[in-house]
Amino acid sequence: MNPPHISIDAWWIIAAIATVLLLVVCVPVMPTRDRKVKMACVPLLGVVFLWAAAALRGHDLESVLSMYSAGTLVFPLGLAGRGKELKKAVEDERLFGKQSTPPKLTTQLLAAFFGMLLVWMWLSWG
Repeated sequence: MNPPHISIDAWWIIAAIATVLLLVVCVPVMPTRDRKVKMACVPLLGVVFLWAAAALRGHDLESVLSMYSAGTLVFPLGLAGRGKELKKAVEDERLFGKQSTPPKLTTQLLAAFFGMLLVWMWLSWG
């Protein structure tokens, strides 16, 4: 099955939707104000990193937008529905020292990462 061709305009829309999803899903589930601010800065850091990588490696805009979109979607997909677990893990860390992350949260984050990696690879290389 060949991947669809997605135009630059469509990639801009996908990147905007991915950014909004990140801010709507991930910022509210962050347990502390400090972590909320850090999560809200993820899109800006992603843009700066990809702009620099594109300039150094000569990627076209379509590639950069696809990388940004895939990378940005990992967070909302990986944290969706796990707010209580995340808050409990941070509270346990505060009370008892360094704790491991909940297994279901870790599994969901890893599945989101590898799922988006596979989607990006399919769209990029077919």
